[in-house]
Amino acid sequence: MKKVVGVFLIIILFIAGCNHDLDLVDTQQNEIKELKEKMANLEDTVKQQQEIITELKSDFSYLRDFTEDELTLYEVFLEEKDVQQLSNLSPEKIVLLYFHSVVIDDVESIYLLTYNDGTLPELSIFKDKYYSDGLHTKDLETTLDFRDYNSLEIKDDNSNENEAVVEIGVSYGHFHSVEVRGLKQEDGIWKMDILPLL
Repeated sequence: MKKVVGVFLIIILFIAGCNHDLDLVDTQQNEIKELKEKMANLEDTVKQQQEIITELKSDFSYLRDFTEDELTLYEVFLEEKDVQQLSNLSPEKIVLLYFHSVVIDDVESIYLLTYNDGTLPELSIFKDKYYSDGLHTKDLETTLDFRDYNSLEIKDDNSNENEAVVEIGVSYGHFHSVEVRGLKQEDGIWKMDILPLL
């Protein structure tokens, strides 16, 4: 009888061990399944991030729609820092030059493209204020948000011929966003009216 009880106990322990092993196998299989799902999700995320990086690396420039003559004028402006080179450019083109200057972090060009109502500080003070007052951060966000702009136009609601309002717009599916920038003429050159933002 002791032998039967001993054998019976061994069988029960064996069955319990097998059940435990089966539970362990089920748990491991569930964990493997979860890991495979996580790996698939991670691979999708990596693929999406790589597509974004590839898109961001594409040759984008706010100067893409400039003519050869306009690009030549811009290059002379950059080289000589002579804003008179830009006297034939429209308000829309000045906005694009401004955004391009933001992208390449050319604060001196931004300064030269800024309308001076008599209160424009010297370059070093302007540069400090541009960075410290948050305009630089806002401009960077704007240039990123509108890099795929699909509309750029002067709004006709201004009767003053020395002032212009330029609207740049971008659409993504049903989402449409616009940014409005004011410009004023100074010595026959359109300049950005950003002093009130500093």
